[in-house]
Amino acid sequence: MPAPRPLDEVACTTAFARFRVASIVEGIALLVLVTIMVMRYVVYGGDTWFSSTSPFWDQVSSVWSPIHGLIYMIYVVLAFDLWMKMRWALPRMLLLMFFGVVPVLSFFGERWTHQAVEDDLARRPTIQDAERAGGA
Repeated sequence: MPAPRPLDEVACTTAFARFRVASIVEGIALLVLVTIMVMRYVVYGGDTWFSSTSPFWDQVSSVWSPIHGLIYMIYVVLAFDLWMKMRWALPRMLLLMFFGVVPVLSFFGERWTHQAVEDDLARRPTIQDAERAGGA
């Protein structure tokens, strides 16, 4: 069995830095969306979930929802980029996507992913390891 291709440590850490920013932005955006939904449907929503009586919160929701959707799509693209560079299995990609769906989970997921990236880069061979060994 051939040895696995070494990871590019610089590309992996750069991809993680982008993912980290996206994860924090997505977490904040999702909390804002949840707050808007609570204000729209619970605080000003009337008797049922479907009867909204506040035009202000309807307007805020109609503006913020697509913005949040775009932020989540960017988050998924950056998660995919990290996943590809780290050469993780498919369940890890699904987990990264899930982190952006549950409020507050993206903050914990970012910390967990940070640890996973550091552990994998320490454990698996990288191109930079070969360069360091060749330069020494």
